[in-house]
Amino acid sequence: MEKCCNSGETQRPQRRIHGLQLPLNYQQIIAWIVFIISTLINFIILVQIQFYELKVISLLIFTTLYVLFVLSYIFAIFLDPAEKDLRKREINDVPEFDRSIHAHVIENGRCHLCNIHTSNKKTKHCGICNKCVHNFDHHCHWMNSCIGQRNYSAFIVCVVTITSAALLTACLCLADIILFFIHPRLLSSEAQSYINCTDNMDPNTPYCLNSILFLSFSVIHLVGSIALACPLLHLLFFHIYICILGVTTYEYIMSDKMSYHRVQCCNTSINKRPFIVSRGNGLNLDGSTKTIFNEKNLQENDNSVDNLIHVLINLEINKAKKYLLFDKNKVHPQQETA
Repeated sequence: MEKCCNSGETQRPQRRIHGLQLPLNYQQIIAWIVFIISTLINFIILVQIQFYELKVISLLIFTTLYVLFVLSYIFAIFLDPAEKDLRKREINDVPEFDRSIHAHVIENGRCHLCNIHTSNKKTKHCGICNKCVHNFDHHCHWMNSCIGQRNYSAFIVCVVTITSAALLTACLCLADIILFFIHPRLLSSEAQSYINCTDNMDPNTPYCLNSILFLSFSVIHLVGSIALACPLLHLLFFHIYICILGVTTYEYIMSDKMSYHRVQCCNTSINKRPFIVSRGNGLNLDGSTKTIFNEKNLQENDNSVDNLIHVLINLEINKAKKYLLFDKNKVHPQQETA
């Protein structure tokens, strides 16, 4: 019997069709909880604090963003990104991969596990969803599903809408904090009556318990929204960047790893070469002959450093030209990104 949820690294015996199939992912459940709590706080408290015009505008924007997010999230997790030929087949147990027979899951355009011919070289077999994904981008733990060409647009809309909602939340909280200190009468009538300190027994204290609670809520909600918006902005800008490069998340990560390993190999090979510390002819004090270094030896060592710089520059140029430095037919590793 399958568990309700796990860390997301367990391989399914059958291919995953959508993101709500068991076992669920812990990150997926956390995302649902954060979304529900933040949505309730924004509609019940944050929107009601604003003055009338801003209340109407923020209510309309929040409603639009959250509706678009929910719809795009549903599309992203229910649109199966698997290969078209695979989606037509019945769901059967996927055999375990035997490396003693085949070196890679996908070889010469054929998947040995799904038993299909892949449509292009960007198709990868996800070890967690246990299926071949057309134009594989990455496996998203927050959605408990793979992201491929079929659901990539819905995934981007998800990121854009929830990022916009987090930024709007931060802006409203910051505006409330500023108005609280500068012009509290611009807040809503409900907020003004709540933070009213006329009943305070100490006239020397400008703030009462309610006003302190109001300010604490605004600051905490501001920090929380910024903490949520920062990684979302990073994710959004990353996908804009790889779209400009014309590569997928998987291709970018693998090319970056290959670049790192090549630089490490270059550094290792150069460090093993002896460097020249002196030159000239003569005798040591013990009568032994000093090593002779001619101009050819010096030029050879200088070229080794030049070659390293040349390699580093070429790596950046190749990345900019969208050259992928790996075998596209290899099965992707288990360390996927969200």
